[in-house]
Formats: sequence, C-alpha cells, structure tokens
Amino acid sequence: MNYHVSALICCLACSASAQTREHAEAGFTLQLPAPPSVVFPLFGPVRESEWAPHWSPTILFPPDRSQKAGAVFTTRQHDRDVVWVLTTYDETALRISYVIVGPGRSAGRLDIALKALGEKETEATLTHRLTSLSEEGDGYVKDFAAQFPLERDHWQHAIVGRLRELMKR
Repeated sequence: MNYHVSALICCLACSASAQTREHAEAGFTLQLPAPPSVVFPLFGPVRESEWAPHWSPTILFPPDRSQKAGAVFTTRQHDRDVVWVLTTYDETALRISYVIVGPGRSAGRLDIALKALGEKETEATLTHRLTSLSEEGDGYVKDFAAQFPLERDHWQHAIVGRLRELMKR
C-alpha cells in the first residue's frame, strides 16, 4: 500500500472545497546527548510517551504496537481525533515521517532526520508542514506556524531528561 497516496486521498475526501487554503512549514533542530541508536526510537509513536507524558496514542495497526512503517494510530488534539500514519521508519537512514490528518481541519507531514555528531551526540531536525482543509483550519494552521517553533525548548529539555535516564543504565 502506498501510504503517501492513501493519505492524499484521505485529505482530499475530507476537504469540503477545492479552494486554496492556508499552508505553513515550521521546524527546529535539537542537539541531543546520545548516539542515534538511542535517540531514534524515542521519535516513534510508542516510545515518545517516555519523554512526553501527555502523549497517549491509540494504536490501530499493527496489533503488536511495533514502531514500523505502516503503523496507524490516533491522538486527541484540541478535543478532536487526529489520524497519524507512520510512512517512514528507517533506522539505517535515520529518518522518520508521519502523515497527519485532522479531519475537516488540517493535513500535514512531520519529517524527522537524525545525524550523528561524533559518537555520543545526535542532531535531530524536525520539519512540520501543515495545510488547512477548511476555514476553521485556516486559523489553526496560522497558529501552528507561530507556535511550533516555540516548542523547541520543551522538546529539548524533555528528550534530554529521558536520554540521561537511558544513558545511566
């Protein structure tokens, strides 16, 4: 199954009109004190809860809850269900990508690329692209564009805290 095509079809089916909507791209880079082999799984849908206490996905597939391409899950955001598809989970290339659809509100993609910085440090670059699917979504996308970069310090602190625990073992 081509998940990119499926996500596009889903987005088009959720859209009420064929007009141009708001679009935003935002991102940030983190410096993390652990090798990519330790950092990488923490960006998967299951292990993210180790550093993000409010992250509580409902895994729809696969039944064993494994972190792999093709995984589908939902989260609650702003009192709405959001559908996530893990389209890329490549430990060799150190890349993770999600397609994210908030029906009637927005569709987007989150790309995470890791790069080793020496033997004990990783650079993680997160790029989030989001397109509105409705008038209501237009405001949501504008707010997202302003807010997502401000989350950098929170992500940095939370992930570093978890990495320190893991590296003590």
